[in-house]
Amino acid sequence: MEDGEARHGGGLNLGPGGGGEDLISALPEDLLLQILVRLRCARAAARTSTVSRRWRALWTRLPELTFRDVALGPLLRALASLQAAAAGAGVPLLDICIVPIFFDSHDENAQFREGVSSLLHAATRLSPVELCFAVRPEIFTRSYMDVKAPLFHRATSIELHGLHLAFPGSPPRWLRLHLAPSTRLDRVYTDPRDTFPALERLSLSSCSVDLTDLVLRCPRLRVLREADGPQYSDIIIRSATLQELDMKSDTPFMFCIHIQAPALKQLALSFSTGGGITVAVSILAPLLEKVSWWCRYTTVTVGLGRWGLYKVTLKPAESNAQRDLTRSGEDDCLQHPHAHVLSLYSFAHISFSFPEAAAELTTEIEKHTIIHFSVLELHFMTRGHVFGALALHILGMHRISSATRSLKIVLSKEDKEACPVNCTCDEPRNWRSQSISLTNLESVEIKGFEGENHEFDFLELIFRCATMLKRVTVRPSDEVTTSNDWCTKIYGFFKAYPFVKCNLDLSPGKHVVHAQLDCSYIQQWLLSLYSSIEA
Repeated sequence: MEDGEARHGGGLNLGPGGGGEDLISALPEDLLLQILVRLRCARAAARTSTVSRRWRALWTRLPELTFRDVALGPLLRALASLQAAAAGAGVPLLDICIVPIFFDSHDENAQFREGVSSLLHAATRLSPVELCFAVRPEIFTRSYMDVKAPLFHRATSIELHGLHLAFPGSPPRWLRLHLAPSTRLDRVYTDPRDTFPALERLSLSSCSVDLTDLVLRCPRLRVLREADGPQYSDIIIRSATLQELDMKSDTPFMFCIHIQAPALKQLALSFSTGGGITVAVSILAPLLEKVSWWCRYTTVTVGLGRWGLYKVTLKPAESNAQRDLTRSGEDDCLQHPHAHVLSLYSFAHISFSFPEAAAELTTEIEKHTIIHFSVLELHFMTRGHVFGALALHILGMHRISSATRSLKIVLSKEDKEACPVNCTCDEPRNWRSQSISLTNLESVEIKGFEGENHEFDFLELIFRCATMLKRVTVRPSDEVTTSNDWCTKIYGFFKAYPFVKCNLDLSPGKHVVHAQLDCSYIQQWLLSLYSSIEA
């Protein structure tokens, strides 16, 4: 250690009595770097330069550089120092997070945006392998920082937050949106200087960007995640290499979803539509294995009779309530590693009127069946209306009847309204006598059963049409008092079909089972019920 440093207290004197050798600075450089790494902050590591000459510029050789809440001026100077020290070698990880400053004058705001853009270009010159760059907005404020984005030619992973990105040399939007399906996607940008040639993982949060253009600039992209973005009116993704796509759109009115990704295996997409808009869906992904699909209708514009469709989901079976059955081994259709559950949510209202809308409803539902499924969930908010005609129409759809092996119906009333005489919820009237082919259906569960005549009619229809049915479970509504007539009637259903394993689930963990050779439990339960009624 130099005498000058000792006189001014800038060095470390760790020997006995304070006059010994600087043992820490004498450590090998690799160990010193490990000490700085554990600071987890490049600014704190840079401050160790004042310890002694041995520590000067040591921080510039850190494998991971993290900057938090550093002013633009010092941050630009720090990146310049890093560039000089790196000498073109690049850095493994660069993580920058800044808090935007909003000035009163337009010129000052423009200068700050230019500073952020300069910071991104300075980061480019460091050639990071992994880049995290975030502009955190003020609390409860969604703000996008307009920047002219550079291209990171060495980066394999990029995470961006809070930026409005614009890239130079983008072709006209109409050209990107109307590429023929046969177009070689790796031929759109032929100059490597216009691309992210090494990028494999891209994560965008609260960013505004032309995703169609950005993805075309990434010839090796495998994973794309986007959340809290602007209100896209369409989602158009074309990639020859993309394997995983996860997007959440906040727009209330989606017009178009087009995904052309021959290597895609996992897709997670959340969006909304409504206002009379018919969203066009086209998924060209022959290798797709796992889908998490969520669509909400902001306004109900399609349905049948008094019923309106308000949500559709398509998810892996293990993420739904059926996972309990999967663990118990009772439902074989859920054992497949890529089993999916299609869930349709509908509610009835006296103000709805969808006459002769069966074909339109079929088209709307089938556009969501982008992958094979084996489980169908029908959620009916009945409010006192008849659901049988709608359920029969859905089950009669070819894509659904041929795929469904397990059916779960969830009935809820919420606020019950009077169902008028000749209500269109019960049309067509002959649904009770119709027959459809449900030869693949093996398991049925009805939750919220109240014992209404139309509910028994639907149950009878299921027994008649599902010739390979193995198991039926009925769970009464919590609001239902199971009288002897109600129990006798459901018992009669069970007795008429001795080759189907039927369960009457009266309480959690307690089943009343009717099988071909053992009816003693249900008989004892009925006798106890009769005794309590007489008492």
